[in-house]
Amino acid sequence: MKKPVILLYTLMFLIACAEKPMEKLGNVTFERNGKVCKTTNKNHWLIDLVARNAKDSIYLNTDALGRKIEVHKRQLDSNSTLFSLLEETCKNDSLRIHLTAQEFYSSMNGSVPTYLKKNEQIKIKLWMRDKLTDIEHIAYKKVYENDAIRRYTEKMRWNSIRDSATGIVYEQLKKIENSPKDIKKAKVNYVIRSLNEKLIAKSDEDMLLIYDIEDQNILGGIRFLISKLGAGESARAVVPSEMGYGADGNSRVPGYMPLLIEVEIKEILE
Repeated sequence: MKKPVILLYTLMFLIACAEKPMEKLGNVTFERNGKVCKTTNKNHWLIDLVARNAKDSIYLNTDALGRKIEVHKRQLDSNSTLFSLLEETCKNDSLRIHLTAQEFYSSMNGSVPTYLKKNEQIKIKLWMRDKLTDIEHIAYKKVYENDAIRRYTEKMRWNSIRDSATGIVYEQLKKIENSPKDIKKAKVNYVIRSLNEKLIAKSDEDMLLIYDIEDQNILGGIRFLISKLGAGESARAVVPSEMGYGADGNSRVPGYMPLLIEVEIKEILE
């Protein structure tokens, strides 16, 4: 019975000896898995991470969430130690990092979550999934967006039509026989949500949207749906970002975000 125990302890000792000692850079302790490399034109970094608090409990796991953290390196604190470590981390390599919550979140151009103390020591295992040029990042976002639209419509089982010119997937909800189309001006009720049903914007029953075909400031997705409807009719659509808030988004909507839009024509105006 002693031999298996001896073998087990020997194996544990060999594993412990095989671990690299952690290095120190500034206020950050780290272990790099892989070689040091630096690319100048890869401005967009796709990162997975598992973050643990001072009690060694996981409070963030991007792999479990099913989405990577997208970092634009020009928005980070280029003077921070974390920035230097990330910039020299190759695609498919990883880092093990120990640092304060304040150091981590300020380096990432964010704020410390309320459930962490600023001086709390956190442990992060970080994987650099990819580094992309500006053009590669656009292609990546388009693929991700189209896949999100496909998954949503399949899940909801819409009886939908896909417009090949715009990429909009839409379904008419209310139809009225012989309702006049080709609307130039109308009062419109609308609701805009994210694909997880979070409300973004809506009209008010006492203050409906006044649609004018000449008004180019109206969201492209709303304009598209109105072009398919007549008086009293309604429709809903999943709208790609090109017909929504675009690549840059706004204060409430991130760039390249598809939208769920519902429109009803309340009254045609002459």
